[in-house]
Amino acid sequence: MNATQFTKALSVLGRLSFVALLLLVSSPLGVVAGPGLSARASEWQPVERTGEIVAPAADNWVRAVEEKDSHAYPLTKDGDLHTYNVLDLSTPQSITGTVYLPLAMLAPIPVSEVLTPFDANLDDLGGPASWFTNYGKTPEIVVASDGVELDVLAQDYDPGTPWNAVLLHLAPYATGYRVTQVLTDTPMLDRVMGLAIDDAGNRYYATGVDEDDVVDPTYPPLDTYRSDIVRVVKVDPAGDVLFNVDLDTARYAYDNNAEMIINPMVAATARLAVGGNEIALVHGINTDPDWNIGGARHQKALSTRLDATSGAIVRTSSVWVSHSFDQRLLYDGEGIIEHHLGDAYPRYIVFARNHASYPLFHIKGALGENNTYTRLGNIALIENDPDYGYIALFATESNASTGSVINGPRNLAIVRVNSDDNSVDPGLPDCLTVTSKDTQYTNRLRWLTDYSASSNLHAERPKLIGIGGDQYIVLWEEWLDTGGYYGTFNGVYGMVIDDEGTILRAATLLTDDHHLHRGDDAFFLDNRAAWMTGSAAGRSLSIHFVDASLNYEMVAVN
Repeated sequence: MNATQFTKALSVLGRLSFVALLLLVSSPLGVVAGPGLSARASEWQPVERTGEIVAPAADNWVRAVEEKDSHAYPLTKDGDLHTYNVLDLSTPQSITGTVYLPLAMLAPIPVSEVLTPFDANLDDLGGPASWFTNYGKTPEIVVASDGVELDVLAQDYDPGTPWNAVLLHLAPYATGYRVTQVLTDTPMLDRVMGLAIDDAGNRYYATGVDEDDVVDPTYPPLDTYRSDIVRVVKVDPAGDVLFNVDLDTARYAYDNNAEMIINPMVAATARLAVGGNEIALVHGINTDPDWNIGGARHQKALSTRLDATSGAIVRTSSVWVSHSFDQRLLYDGEGIIEHHLGDAYPRYIVFARNHASYPLFHIKGALGENNTYTRLGNIALIENDPDYGYIALFATESNASTGSVINGPRNLAIVRVNSDDNSVDPGLPDCLTVTSKDTQYTNRLRWLTDYSASSNLHAERPKLIGIGGDQYIVLWEEWLDTGGYYGTFNGVYGMVIDDEGTILRAATLLTDDHHLHRGDDAFFLDNRAAWMTGSAAGRSLSIHFVDASLNYEMVAVN
């Protein structure tokens, strides 16, 4: 079977795998090759040389590559082994010794062949006056980055494909990024929920059912633990499934008093993280019916912890947050921290460490009113402060007024969290006193923006990305409230701050052509902050980069 035929066979099976270079090495151990074209370079090992291919006279090296049992044969020319870049084969380079590099790249995998992605420019246009933006959004294009390469779990909106989502691996190439692996045959329910990677390149993801239209006061019945509501799956670098946990039934098997999983991600989002051989999954759910209010179901957060090696359940609950309208997770090197936008019990931004809850910001307004006047950003680590280990970003109205959907300008703010007692830094320069659930609180914080009431400007979709040395890129969208649902999107802005919130580079317009995703996180890649978007019409993905000088670049995924 030649390489082209092998690629077509993989496509039929639902897996497309390519690697960027062709490496042919002469050494006593033989040719550097790998367990499969989907493997990562860091895992390839020498294998016994099995033969050689002599390139055609026309120097058509790509056609001279033959694949057998997932190992590429070496190429020779004039009796010498060479390394060739398949896209530029004009300059052979002799190699000696054993070098561990990618094996063979025959062609890029076009995103358009497997995916119609979510398009925020079409389908996520709610501004500050939209009621729906009070709640977190379901993930759409979830990125896990190791700083160099990417794994992407993307919802597919093509009704003609037999899959609901695809799992991609992306690697840098030339001036851009290309898809080197596509998995379409891994276990998947209706919706993507989260993705994380470990140091070995294993992927962990969660997928859930979309049952908002069928949940009512009587369905599902009480004490009915169901199959295929949420699944947590581990996939190795080659694309093989290592475990596939049916979560609702597995939680019950571990603890027969565990809460049922009902309507995952309702009025919320979901996040998955891995670290310390533990997987954490957090998301919104509905509760059992409350017959004091006609059988309506309340909303809250649900947390599950699993062993990352076996997939065994190790915990079926964490901190209580109800309502929890948005969630984040962060592995800090010791444990996985939960971060919630709490609306009722409690009504504050939650920092949850070691399964205990601490307030970062008390939210103005009545118990459970749904409008929190606040947008959850995320938490990042502080590296070099002996007392404060975390910095958290959010957007909130910078006054104490309530009663309307919008009561004043929504500005960006940060707080710092003590590493020992998880308290907010009392030395932060700004205060905001509010009445929350009939009790007055004074919040300590540092404002990053100063939109005024007369400007009708608001910060939305805040993102915080650490870039090293206790410096952070802050991303957000600026919106002009026009009194309607949509408002006017002014663009994505960025600034650079340090761990105390000092502004190192002032707010700068980055792009007014593309949105940040409400339901997906920004990430660190190539020493820059980045986020990913999709084009439904173009059936394509793009990465948006911002560096420490606030230079912006948009790169297409080939």
